[in-house]
Amino acid sequence: MQSQPEKAKSIFEFSAADLNGNEVPLERYQGTVCLIVNFSTKDAAFDKVLALLTPLYRKYHNESRKDLNILFFPCFQFGSKETPDEIVARFEGATNGDGTPIGEIFAEIEVNGSKAPGLYRYLKSRKAGNCGGFVNSNFTLFLTDRHGVPVEG
Repeated sequence: MQSQPEKAKSIFEFSAADLNGNEVPLERYQGTVCLIVNFSTKDAAFDKVLALLTPLYRKYHNESRKDLNILFFPCFQFGSKETPDEIVARFEGATNGDGTPIGEIFAEIEVNGSKAPGLYRYLKSRKAGNCGGFVNSNFTLFLTDRHGVPVEG
């Protein structure tokens, strides 16, 4: 399902592997706003960013409305490597241990270089002003509209 980044019209033309290695077509998020975040739980900003995103997610993604999806992509180009179990445990601890997820966690990616997935190549090409075509840290946020097109955040 991977689209060529230079020809893609939205994030819905891509798929991404989840933590178990299953391919998830991003078209499943059609009709919702998506916030795409590269992260490391060992990054000093992790708790602060999660504290900001948690109330936002719970307000716009709950039993009565599903207007927002947060897609988390572990990235270790800026810090130390973590296992999927460490990542899940850290998220659970940061959300008060209630086990309520605040988005979906995908498999580790590289956001820069030749190994960057098509999704990130697409996002960087559409929002070059956001990061100059290069992601320089974790917690670079890409916001898409309900049509999967990056917008100013």
